[in-house]
Amino acid sequence: MENPVAKAMMRTLATGIRESGFTLLELMVVLLLMGLMLGLVTLSLRSPRERPLAEDGLRLAAAMTLASDETNLTGHPVLLLLDREGWRFLDASPEGVVTIPDDHLPGGRFDPPLSAMAQVGASASDAPESRLQYWIGQEDGVVFGGWILQRGQDRVRIVTDGLGNYQLDR
Repeated sequence: MENPVAKAMMRTLATGIRESGFTLLELMVVLLLMGLMLGLVTLSLRSPRERPLAEDGLRLAAAMTLASDETNLTGHPVLLLLDREGWRFLDASPEGVVTIPDDHLPGGRFDPPLSAMAQVGASASDAPESRLQYWIGQEDGVVFGGWILQRGQDRVRIVTDGLGNYQLDR
């Protein structure tokens, strides 16, 4: 009795010779599907509450860069309030200091919260801060050494290039 799967895999060449196996295209499709399935499994296994500290640091640095762009457009400095739970932005307009809506300049949350944070350049005897404030748009003459964010044993440092771009120091 002939195996139908083996018969389906057989190819007949123009010369009448039968050849068995898979084409390169068939193998590539199978590998693509396996890769997609593996990616979905990997994403579903990762808990959203266990976001790496570097990812939180990148989100904060990107938000600070966006706030710097905002100050360049409006001419009003933006106050960044940072604590162990997250951050938010306030606008210093001629009418006073007001909270900037999240749809305009988004705040963010550290999930899980930070265990410590400190401003670079603070003396070693200082305890880690519970809340930091930083005026974006008033950097003239101010040396911003950066911030160190810590969760457990993981640490990241946010620095600026002095032109309003913030990034992680790696």
